[in-house]
Amino acid sequence: MSLIVIKGKDASAPKTTGIGEATRYTSSADPTTFYDFHHNVEDAKSISLPSLSTPHESRYYTHISTVGPAPSGAHVLFVVSVEPKDTDEARDEVNRWYEEEHIPLLSKVPGFIRARRYKLENFHGATDKPYGYITLYEAESPALVKEQGLIDATLTPWYKKVYADFIVESTKELWILQG
Repeated sequence: MSLIVIKGKDASAPKTTGIGEATRYTSSADPTTFYDFHHNVEDAKSISLPSLSTPHESRYYTHISTVGPAPSGAHVLFVVSVEPKDTDEARDEVNRWYEEEHIPLLSKVPGFIRARRYKLENFHGATDKPYGYITLYEAESPALVKEQGLIDATLTPWYKKVYADFIVESTKELWILQG
């Protein structure tokens, strides 16, 4: 399965349509910026995106893994994008850390719902290339970032090694589900 992400700068614009159901989130830092997430798209590469009346960028991802159930109500989305160094060793180590340590530790934190990981396949409209991997962490509330379990899951020796030796850049953003 694939994920298509449409990012725009006018949160009052209608949700993107013609690709299947969209879940819209707005940025906690800039409420005018939105992401429409189209999940479970059979073949994202073959879809023609509808034209939008506002400037936007489109990103196409393939699914790597999911841990946890789908959320059943209101939740927030922590979006972490990473760009590993351009070597097989770096990509393998980053993926191994996520799958073997980081996400299993996070899944034990109260308030954590699920994590979904994707690999970038293609993009359009972006001024800079988006990072190669995106992880969508769903949680019951933004307070999760203050939970000791989350701190423990992100400050391990392996985490420090991965970020120091194998990741070129990363971003972390908080997005709020729109009703």
